[in-house]
Amino acid sequence: MSPFQFLKEVREELSRVSWPSKEEVVEATVGVILFCAFVAVYFWALDFIFSRALELIIAK
Repeated sequence: MSPFQFLKEVREELSRVSWPSKEEVVEATVGVILFCAFVAVYFWALDFIFSRALELIIAK
């Protein structure tokens, strides 16, 4: 298969793709950012709790 034939087929395939709308992209992006923030706070809280517990155990 020649490179030109390959690129032609790629272009044809991309024309068949159902691309998301701008609103869908914005909603998905906001959802991912919020989820990442939630997970970061969750792990921060776990780290804080376990660090304090370990400090109490070691202090005794």
